[in-house]
Amino acid sequence: ADKMTVSECPSKKTRKQRMKDYEEANAVVGDNKIEEMEKMMRDKLQQRTKTGPFQLRKTFKYFDRDGSGGIDFSEFQRAMELMGFQFTDLQQLALFSRYDESCSGEVDYSEFVEKVMESDFKGVSGTSQKALRTLVSSTFLKQDGGGSLLEGDDDSDIDEKELDSFRRAEVKRLFEIVDSNKSNFIDKEEMVELLNGLGKDLSEDEINKGFEELDTDKSGQIDFEEFYAWYKIVAFGNRT
Repeated sequence: ADKMTVSECPSKKTRKQRMKDYEEANAVVGDNKIEEMEKMMRDKLQQRTKTGPFQLRKTFKYFDRDGSGGIDFSEFQRAMELMGFQFTDLQQLALFSRYDESCSGEVDYSEFVEKVMESDFKGVSGTSQKALRTLVSSTFLKQDGGGSLLEGDDDSDIDEKELDSFRRAEVKRLFEIVDSNKSNFIDKEEMVELLNGLGKDLSEDEINKGFEELDTDKSGQIDFEEFYAWYKIVAFGNRT
C-alpha cells in the first residue's frame, strides 16, 4: 500500500532529500508497477506524438507549463491528470524519479527523450527507419528525398535556432544507430550493415560511389558533421 505521502514538490527540497524520497517511493511502489505505468504513459504519448521527435518536443512544451525548459513534479502530475491517468501521488513520484536522473527536481528535454521514448531509438525502426531509408535511397539509389525526413522538422512553431539544435540532436540519434561500434565514425562496413538492414542489395561499386560522396574529407570514415550535412542535403537541398 502507498503509506508514504508526498508533502511538497521535490524541486523545493535539497538533492539529498529528493534522493531519499525517490528511493522510498520506488521501494513502496515497486519496479513492476512503475514499468506498467511507464508503458501506459509511453503508449499514450506515442498516440499523441506519432513517435515523431519534433512532435515529442511539442509534447515536452505541453508538459512544461511555465516554459522554464524543465518539467517539475507538479507539472508532471498535471500532465498525468490531463492524460487521464489516476495514479497516486506516490506512484507519480516513483515514475518521475525514473526520469530525474540528476535528482534536480526537474526533468530536462534530453532526459525526457532518452527515458520516456527510448524504445523508439533502439535499433532501426519506426521514424528512424523511415528517415534512414530516405537518406540511403536519395544517395545510393539517386531517388529524390523530397522534404523533411523527421516529422515536424519544418515546424514553424519553433524558432530556427531552437529547431536546428533539436534537429542536430535527432540526427545524432540516427548517426548513433548506424555507428554500431560507437567509434563516433561510420565506416564502410557499418554503411553496408545499414544498407543490408534496410533491404538494399547494392553492388560494391554502388556502395563505394555513395560512400565517397558522403565522405567529403576522404578520410575513409563519415563523421557526424558529414552525416548531418548529408541529412540537410537530402531534406532541404542545403549544401552549406
